[in-house]
Formats: sequence, structure tokens, C-alpha cells
Amino acid sequence: MYRSLGRRLFFGAVAAAATAAFAFAAPAQAAAPTIDVVLPDVTVAAGASIQVAPIMFANQATVLHNTAMTFELSGDLPGVAFKVEEFDDCEAVGATKLTCSLPYEFDLGPDGAVGYYQAELAAPAAALGKTGKITTTFRADGVDPVTTTADVTVASGVDLAAGPDSKLSVKVGAGFDAKLQVRNNSKEVVKGAAIVFHTDYAFASAKQFSNCWYGDGQVNACTFGQDLQPGATYQTSLPYKVRPGTAAPGGAYGEFQWLTGDDYRDYLEYLEKAGYDGPGAPGKGGKLGLTSQATARAAQTDTDPDNNWQNIEIKVLGKLGTDFAAVGAAAKGAEGDTLTLPVGARNNGPATVDASRSGSAAATVIVTIPAKTKVVTVPEGCSKAEDDSVKTNPKALQYVCYSSPLFPAKTTVLWKFGVELTGDITNGKGLVEVNPPCECERFSRDINKKNDTAAIVINEVPGAAGEGSGGQGGGSLAITGTQTAFVGGAGAVLVAGGVLGFVLARRRRTRFEA
Repeated sequence: MYRSLGRRLFFGAVAAAATAAFAFAAPAQAAAPTIDVVLPDVTVAAGASIQVAPIMFANQATVLHNTAMTFELSGDLPGVAFKVEEFDDCEAVGATKLTCSLPYEFDLGPDGAVGYYQAELAAPAAALGKTGKITTTFRADGVDPVTTTADVTVASGVDLAAGPDSKLSVKVGAGFDAKLQVRNNSKEVVKGAAIVFHTDYAFASAKQFSNCWYGDGQVNACTFGQDLQPGATYQTSLPYKVRPGTAAPGGAYGEFQWLTGDDYRDYLEYLEKAGYDGPGAPGKGGKLGLTSQATARAAQTDTDPDNNWQNIEIKVLGKLGTDFAAVGAAAKGAEGDTLTLPVGARNNGPATVDASRSGSAAATVIVTIPAKTKVVTVPEGCSKAEDDSVKTNPKALQYVCYSSPLFPAKTTVLWKFGVELTGDITNGKGLVEVNPPCECERFSRDINKKNDTAAIVINEVPGAAGEGSGGQGGGSLAITGTQTAFVGGAGAVLVAGGVLGFVLARRRRTRFEA
């Protein structure tokens, strides 16, 4: 199954602990986790260094103990070596082998993590054009060692620098142009360039170009085959509109990353090798141009990626809010039966909620299980509520479910719980709450809080006394929201990752139903 490719992927440390909230409920004797390590090919500039950061995944939420990662070079790489800082938790064996360990345990799950293990690789100027291999081996208590190999290339170093940031004020549905610049700060010609787009959902492409790639109404990447002359500045302009349904007043952000043509091609090869989705489908319009604003071949890689970024901040004008509604369920059965309870949340609109930049769930749903039932199936995206930040009834059995960060208007997400009836039930009551108040970061700007709760009712009999919710009685609540089939996995948090841009989005997906 292909992993999906989203809009932003950062180098650096990861909030990997969040993965535990999105896992299946594990059985008492869970099988040992399977660990997957993804290692991109490495291109290091001659006379410079680069950080090598493998991306790690587990097939289930797990805590890893006594972990270590070994990095080792091989092939024709004279003088290429690992650099070790004084306070690194790493031990070098010569210049070409490095073992790093962590003095603490860490969480890992299907959403992945990067930044726990990094190695700095340096190449001398004399190694230009040389190639070899880098091999990593990961070890931890209770799991089999994982070995991964990637190519290493020593390339000519160049420097692309992005243009200045800008701020715009735009109404919902109105158009604007993203004027993007890049300067070749190098002393040699740069053979081709590419832009990778990291834009919020509000950025909707108003026109397509044949040398750009698109998905979900947004441009993800554009390439330019021309030479960029030393000292020259180039400019292009892309038409956008603020997507209808964008929350207002509010803000939207776009980040635009320039890459050399070789760096971009290396990235595409990595995506294919690792089984990730690519940047989308090519556009159907004419060719997007890149025009010079100034008078003024070995493989190439950028030596200063920190200056490759240009940002556009949009102040979204208008007034457009969001109404989340809880989705309850009703079911009938006898003692011993197993029932399916599809519960969840609906975004009644009119605004879409996009929390992708922070990586938090757009909707946090608390499910209170009816008394005299036993949960036998926990849907993906849900887990038992044990922390005070997600429990709303300390006496009840509750589960917490998280949507993806993006929750479009007029769509519904359901999670299907399987419950076994352990007794004779009449008017068994449970509860569904969407984004209940908490002392935490959670969506709280709901424009209609009256429909933020909905009932779960088992064997409803009008006028009969209720069985209570998870061992505690509760009042009768109307079932609200549209009950639609939930297909695929439930939402996952975006995690930080580290390969040239884009968001490594979740292996699981939230499918929205209208």
C-alpha cells in the first residue's frame, strides 16, 4: 500500500509520543512490533557536510528501550567521514562507522518519527564525483535488527536563495498571485530548479501549468529546465484563490522551497523507492515560466538549504465559522449479541477546519460506552480515555477518537465500535461529545455548541428507565448528525519528517463522507 504525500515535511525532532493516541487497542499479549527504517539517498556537497536522518515507523504503537543506530560507509568515498560532536551520544569506530544510542526510551507508531538518530556526514573537496553506500542498522530490546542501505554521492555545491516574504489581505473566494523569486548565489551555473509547495488548504490553484504537479486542487511542485546563471535573480507568478469555505477572519500560510534540479530528481527517486505517493498529476495548461530579473556538469546539491524558503502570509477577510455536530447511534440486540455503534462528528460548515500546520486533530470525540456492554472492537484512530485531558466522566468507560487535522465542511467522520451486550438492556445510554472544553489545545470556536453532544441508545423503549452510561445514569439526548459509513482508517496526526519538503502524511487516512 502506498503511503500518502502531504504538504510539509520538516527536518528535526518529532512529537512522536502523539502516535500512541492513534493506535488500535492492543491485546494483553501483543506481538512484538515490526520496525521499518526509511533511509533516503544522500547527496553531500564537496567541501561541506549534511545531516543524515533516517525515518522510523512501527506497525503498532510501542515503546522502545535500549535503542541504538549504527551508520557505516562503504565504496569509493575517499576522505568522506562522520563528524562527532563532544556531547553527542555517539561512538565512532574510525572515520566511517558511527554508533549512536539514546539514554531514554521513546514512543514509535505507524505515523513515524525522525530526529532520534542523526549523523553528520562531511566530504572533502577532493571527493567531488565520488560515490558509495551508507548502511544503517537499528537495534532495540525485543525487536529484530533492521538494516537499510542507500547511495551516497559527493556533488558540486551550489546555493539557491529564495525571495522576500510577503503579506496579503484577501477575501474568501477572491484571487491573488504568489510572486516567487530565486537567486543563484553560486559562482557556477545551476542546471535546472524546482519549487516544492507547502501551502495551507486555503490556497486553491486558480490555473494549471504543464510543468507543475497537482493534487486536491493544489499545486505541489513545479520544475524549470533552464540554466540559472551565477548572481542572477529569477521570478515566476502563480495564480491562487482563497478556497471557498475557508474560516474567516483568519490566516493562511504558504511556504515555497526552491531545490536544484538534481536535488529534486533525487527526491522523486526516493519517493518511488520508499513507496510514497508522488507530487500528483501534471497540469493541463501551458508552461509556467521563470524569467530573469538580472543582467548579469557534475551533479549539484544546495549547500545552504536554510535560505531556500519564501513565505506568503494571507490575512483572510470576512466572517465564516464552523459548526461541529456530534453523531450518535441507536442499536437493538439481546444479551450476548455484538452490535456495531457508528459514532463520530460532522462538520456542518460553513467553514472547513484546517489544523495541518499545528498537526492537531480538527475534531476530538469522546465516546462514553453504555453500561452492561463490553467493547470488543476499537476502531483505528480511537483509544481508551485514561488521561484527565480526554475524560469527561471519571466514573464511566470512555474512549477518545481523533479526526485528521483537515476536516472539510459538509463532511462526516464515523468510528465503528463493536460492543457485546453482557446483560439484559433497556434504554442503555451512552454519549458522544465533540471537542468538549479542556485545559488543552483543542478547537473551541464552534458557532453552535447545542449540537456538540449526541446520545448512544441501545434497545430504546420510550418511557422506560435508562440503564445509564458506563455505570452512571444520564439524561435522554437526541441523536444528531448524519450517520454515514466510515471507510478506511481514522485520522492521524501529521508528524515531522525529514526529506526535502512535503509532509509525510499518515499511512492511515480519514475518508470524509458528504
